[in-house]
Amino acid sequence: MISLQKIVILFFLYTSLAHSAVVFKNGKRVDEPNDLKEEKAKQKKDTNISGNPEIVDEERFTSGGQWEISSNDKGFIKYQEQQSKIIINSEDDLDGRSFIDQEDITDDYQIHPIYILASDSKDKKYDLNGTLVKILERSNQQLLKYTDEQKFRYDYTKEGSIDLSFIRVNKTKKEINRLENAAGYFTGMAALNGFHHPKKIYAIFYQDSYGREWGQLGDALFSGPKGEVEIASGVTYLGKELVNEGWIPNTHELFHAFGFVQLCAPNAIIEKNSPWGKNDHTTTSNEMMGEGGGDLYGIDTGRNQYYDHSNSNCEMDLKKSAYLEPSEPDFQLQPRSESCKLTRWQPKYRHERSLDCLDKLNF
Repeated sequence: MISLQKIVILFFLYTSLAHSAVVFKNGKRVDEPNDLKEEKAKQKKDTNISGNPEIVDEERFTSGGQWEISSNDKGFIKYQEQQSKIIINSEDDLDGRSFIDQEDITDDYQIHPIYILASDSKDKKYDLNGTLVKILERSNQQLLKYTDEQKFRYDYTKEGSIDLSFIRVNKTKKEINRLENAAGYFTGMAALNGFHHPKKIYAIFYQDSYGREWGQLGDALFSGPKGEVEIASGVTYLGKELVNEGWIPNTHELFHAFGFVQLCAPNAIIEKNSPWGKNDHTTTSNEMMGEGGGDLYGIDTGRNQYYDHSNSNCEMDLKKSAYLEPSEPDFQLQPRSESCKLTRWQPKYRHERSLDCLDKLNF
């Protein structure tokens, strides 16, 4: 039995901890009085986070599963040199298929779709028979329905069609399924082949299946002449479910690639066993970014989590994404930590930092 004295001691400890200010430093929870007085004073001088109810270690809320790639890797192609350096397999060279990012018709931020096959995949020609176009258009129908008439800004050719590119990677289907991070691998292979434009996010469609996954965030850590920067993409596995339902993971994973759901959102899922302590989905049902999805796939219909919300200490807002059109005047890019990784917790959006990080891809 626990004595009355022990109960009193435990109660005192509990109440002391419950009322102490808890913050993060170098990825660990620490009590402010003894550890962060100087750091907090320094942070208060920064008008970008002055007034925050807590100090957040943005680096802690980045991904640890990036696929590493370097501009010094064998076969690396600059995005400006695709036309002259891309190597094409003659069996894949079909009429109407593009292996490069074609000339842009706008200088705006945009989404470029890529169709990826394993080295031994049988080509189902989803990029040529209209399958991918229907998926992309269906995603936009959902956005138009559940947002303020916004949609993804896709990359278009001068002829007025969506600019779709094709890559056959160097691993077999079996080898890909043995990878711990296939989405990172696909993102890295795209970057290796010149798909690392600083103003584009890539919507990757792998023709076949990968384990039990339907879609994932693809993250590659790119090292170039200007330093390191994470490249994030949305990856959809078309061999998992009905192909024409691919718009669901495509939409979901692109939202993740944009930086959502931010963990400061009121209904961000609590996940005590995860490194973040939270999950970048919401607890809302019938929600595109809900943990289990739903029949309606609404997009923050309550306007209080991540789209057109008014959460002052969680400034990232999907409505302001630079990759949607029409864009807001005060548009936002992906939220970046100091190391230029995509961070899932940025109470105050840092536009100049995001611009500086993307500039590392421009060389």
